[in-house]
Amino acid sequence: MAISRRNALRVATATAALGGLAPSGVGAQEARPQRGGVLTVAMDLEPNSLDPIMGNAVNSDPNVFNQLYDKLYVLDRNGEFVPRLAESWEFAPDNLSVTFRLRRGVEFHDGTAFDAAAVKFNIDRVAAPGSRAPASSFATDIAGADVIDAGTVRVRFRQVSGAAMTALAIQSGMIVSPTALRERGDAFARNPVGTGPFRFREWRGGDRIVVERNPRYWRQGSDGMPLPYLDGVITRFINNTTVKLVEARAGSVQLTDAIQVKDFDQVEREQNLALVDHPQGVHIYLTFNSSRPPFNNLHLRRAISYAINRNALERVITRGQGLVTATYWSPASWVHDPSLEGYAYRPDLARELATRAGHRGPLTLSVIQRDPDTQVAQILQAQLRQVGLELRVEVLERQAWLSKILGRQHDMGLLRGQVPRPDPDITFTQNFSPRGSANYSAIEDDALQAAVDAGRASLDRAVRRTHYIEAQRILLDKAYYGFLFTMPIRDVRRRNVHGLAREFGSQWLLDEVWLAR
Repeated sequence: MAISRRNALRVATATAALGGLAPSGVGAQEARPQRGGVLTVAMDLEPNSLDPIMGNAVNSDPNVFNQLYDKLYVLDRNGEFVPRLAESWEFAPDNLSVTFRLRRGVEFHDGTAFDAAAVKFNIDRVAAPGSRAPASSFATDIAGADVIDAGTVRVRFRQVSGAAMTALAIQSGMIVSPTALRERGDAFARNPVGTGPFRFREWRGGDRIVVERNPRYWRQGSDGMPLPYLDGVITRFINNTTVKLVEARAGSVQLTDAIQVKDFDQVEREQNLALVDHPQGVHIYLTFNSSRPPFNNLHLRRAISYAINRNALERVITRGQGLVTATYWSPASWVHDPSLEGYAYRPDLARELATRAGHRGPLTLSVIQRDPDTQVAQILQAQLRQVGLELRVEVLERQAWLSKILGRQHDMGLLRGQVPRPDPDITFTQNFSPRGSANYSAIEDDALQAAVDAGRASLDRAVRRTHYIEAQRILLDKAYYGFLFTMPIRDVRRRNVHGLAREFGSQWLLDEVWLAR
């Protein structure tokens, strides 16, 4: 589902402040929410930083960030902008700026005031020229901000942009305490301060992050008292699905992120567990390091692409519940084009192209130690062997994997990302643009960059779609990535967990969660 410019250009009103974020598939109860208790959640990936613009797991990090930080507005599941720290906003006639009227009386966890100066600090920081913060790649069309008065701030755009407003509704728009960031410097990454429903307590690296209730949170619950309902949240990092499910059955974990498709039926049979609907899927794909041999050779990239039996791979991993698509984007995205022709399984052509490439010796595929990545890698290893290509699989902890991939020291890497995203530009610019912070394939392609830039620079969705389809054609023709398949996602909750809501990007909002006792 995509965001209409009609919604983006409307003047938001405070009457929508609590709309559009109803609990998502977790059985909103007639019973009155109960206060107290600590929710323990389990996630695959541990953030590398709690500074929101420095996170490098764009799909999962916000599950933690949303506990600590607010944004000016959020995107609900319907793609509507819902006010949070901003009560309303209005665009300039030329669409090159937007003026926000801010919520009064909000404080950061350190007791300092949230105001227009704080918003300007955060906007200028993420939009700073030359910024190396990963989230800055989402904010390339944001030029900066101006304080009008303490409760009013104007955000300026570098150009008319179809993606700029979405950039403020994700981690690039999260508001941190300027005072705390200045005082703590690099240490802020492990001692964060926001305005969110919970405040930071501790981070045990490799194990858990603990937050406690923010007693001065500005939002109110249905009982007329300040949110959140919970006393705190413990986020544990468990990358093994089997272990997550064991913990959920035992009650030591009450909410988990995605489990494997093979476990869906088992969870549905559990008396105390329930599957949580998820509006997105996860696309599994390969990156080829085009900056050095052997994958600076187009013939070899195409050889690998033709050697993969995607339909067989999808059937094994998702048991037929997934979807093979030509590129990263499924029919759920408005940039999906069914006429695009992906790489079919053609082993004879794969052998021919591999011979033409002239490569000798093994290739290495670097994967993160998590489900189902290691199983996917083993299947790819067997399929490539059928066309005479030797594939070695290197299993790494996530931070080691990131260091290797971002340092462009890999041959191939196995990736996954949630689709669709709030705006397609998020993926095109970050992952598939030569200037992107997650340009894992080291692409340097002027035609691709021009298509991505043109797609972002229009307000007309039909025009944007044309440019993004052209970008997909280039990605396929040059085989910069090996797109594989999309698998469905389901989270798991204990049945006493109520009130869970999601943003458009599917990240958890825990401020209205409560535990039945």
